[in-house]
Amino acid sequence: MQTPPEQEVGARRHSKHFRTALNLVHKKSATAWTIEEFQACVGTWGEENPEKAASMRVQIGEFLQQTYQEKSDEILERYKAYEGIDSLSEAIDQAKVAAASSSNPSRRRRSSMKQAEGTMDPKEARISRLTGHVKCIRTDDTQSPDVWKPDIAPRTAVHAVTVPLLEAERQRLEKALAEACFPLSIHLYMLKLCQVEKLAEESLARCRENREKAIEAKVQASRIMDRVEQAKESFEAADMNEIESWTLGRLTGQGNP
Repeated sequence: MQTPPEQEVGARRHSKHFRTALNLVHKKSATAWTIEEFQACVGTWGEENPEKAASMRVQIGEFLQQTYQEKSDEILERYKAYEGIDSLSEAIDQAKVAAASSSNPSRRRRSSMKQAEGTMDPKEARISRLTGHVKCIRTDDTQSPDVWKPDIAPRTAVHAVTVPLLEAERQRLEKALAEACFPLSIHLYMLKLCQVEKLAEESLARCRENREKAIEAKVQASRIMDRVEQAKESFEAADMNEIESWTLGRLTGQGNP
């Protein structure tokens, strides 16, 4: 039975919607933590550098989103999930068309079965209902717990198969996310530790530079004071009469034309 073109477009649309929804989940999970929670992880550095903290949060979120998307695409392509979604959509559309075209014969067949069961022994009637309803058997000859029956809606049958798989995948992704967050915390801690060590080294270098400048200033001040003391001692040792005579001579010499 060949699928009409409009049904093929619808099938591809379902896989496209699934991919879009999955990308949205990746984006939300990668940016689920707020800027306050991120600043709480980086401590005082985040409070002192809010713009850098916000930029780092965005970069880490983009990295996680890209990683989730690549890993999910790898898994889905490995198991051909998109082709399975398209095939499932096509099968559902075909089942709806077949059910609509054969609804009246099905009612007549069920009515005839009930009339026949009315003439049977109760145990034989129950066996007949079971053998008539079961349409799917596992490969190991054991009855499947999610077998399809005529009175089960296609949506319910699909849910019975896909929901356990999605739950298992969700648990696996949560475990992978928890394992990914632990190295991230270590990375942030090491980054903060490196920044603190860098600040400590810069502060120590400034202290050493200031100490050297203080020692140099003290040496220069000591030299100046020594020279002042020497000048004072020389002045006190000089003869005052000679100084006065020299001073008068200089003044008299300056007054002559």
